[in-house]
Amino acid sequence: MEIASSRRKFIMAAENGLRVLVLEKEEHIGGSTRISGGFYSCVDPGRQNALRIRDSEPFFLSQVLQSGGGHSDPALARTLVFGATPMLRWLESQGMKFMPSVTEAYGAEWPRAHKPLMPNGEGYIRTLSNRASALGAEIRTGTAAVALLQSDGRVTGVRVNDRGTLRNLNAKKGVILSSGGFGANREMIHRFAPKYDGLTTNAAPGSTGEMILEAEKIGSSLTDMDRILCNPGAPEGRTHHARFHMIVDQFILVNHQGRRFIREDAHRNQLTDAVLKLPERYAYTVIDDRAFRNLSILMQKEATLAIETGDAWCADTVPELASLMGLPKGNLARTVEQYNRSVKTRQDPLGKAASALKSPILKPPFWGCYAGMSTLYTLGGVRISPQARVLTALGKPIPGLWAAGEVTGGVHGVNRLGGCGIPDGLVFGRIAGLDAAGIKS
Repeated sequence: MEIASSRRKFIMAAENGLRVLVLEKEEHIGGSTRISGGFYSCVDPGRQNALRIRDSEPFFLSQVLQSGGGHSDPALARTLVFGATPMLRWLESQGMKFMPSVTEAYGAEWPRAHKPLMPNGEGYIRTLSNRASALGAEIRTGTAAVALLQSDGRVTGVRVNDRGTLRNLNAKKGVILSSGGFGANREMIHRFAPKYDGLTTNAAPGSTGEMILEAEKIGSSLTDMDRILCNPGAPEGRTHHARFHMIVDQFILVNHQGRRFIREDAHRNQLTDAVLKLPERYAYTVIDDRAFRNLSILMQKEATLAIETGDAWCADTVPELASLMGLPKGNLARTVEQYNRSVKTRQDPLGKAASALKSPILKPPFWGCYAGMSTLYTLGGVRISPQARVLTALGKPIPGLWAAGEVTGGVHGVNRLGGCGIPDGLVFGRIAGLDAAGIKS
């Protein structure tokens, strides 16, 4: 029996004859994927060539490594990049539907992000859960793994809290961890990454990191624990966020003077640092109605709620929007005019790439929201090999233990490119399932 923490990763094990038990500590499946933007970044000649976008795996890999600031494990980064396209094809073969074109998602730094037809991450959950169920995988919700069990140095199962009852579950082949990061755990953030103390979070409620610590107890090496990816969200003291930043060529980021202060396609860690250096520690995102209509229906609903709570605004003109937001009317109007000229000339004084200068802010009504920085994705976790085996400090695999997704560290370094979170979990999840089954990927 295989013990796992999310059904998304273990279809490969079930396809190869293993009995799979998926443990989900929340009452509903989906976790971070369900609430994500759903973007999936990979090289896709069919879609990209039609848009005259030049791309390749070596170029993609160079961007991952450059974005990681020299802290990505090159072997892990290569595994992710070269495994992402085959995984996309497999998803499509299972009925997962994507838009016919690609875009540059927030933080992606190149137009290779695939947007699912279903909103946010819903399509992944439905596609993969249907496949897992068809293969006979058992899924238990409301069942949290609380400790790893060992015998003679090998992981042999987990102790679980099954709705208040503690019990041990044995695993003949081993355990695959995909329990996510610790973005919703303030104590772990304070311990490992105090730079981000006090920020709000966009992480899933279940992203509390306990299994990272449990893996450490049995000898796993942890890496990059001080690095956290943030996205624009609700600033401190606010409760609702609107995601107007999802497509990088369709928004601008402005400060309290109504002026742009950084190119919107910068590395996400650079964007985070720039916002946190503002005296107020938050900025604003501005879009037009065309960009708003390109958001998923769930994101549009989020925005409507944010308007009701005073966390977002909508107006027929840019000066009216500035007035609602408390920004200088003339400054914001000039900023939008200057940005529209940059789109027309494909030259931006702040250095935004021409490929991200596609959409002027012209169509009313106009929308704005707070852009504080919220913790989203923790870049650190257990160290793994390219075979997704969990490693000790000496680089030796812990027998019977694999990991995939945000529970791991070392893949992305100091910054994760946009749209790489979902392929990270799926690519290494596939490898873990095959390796647990004793099959070479």
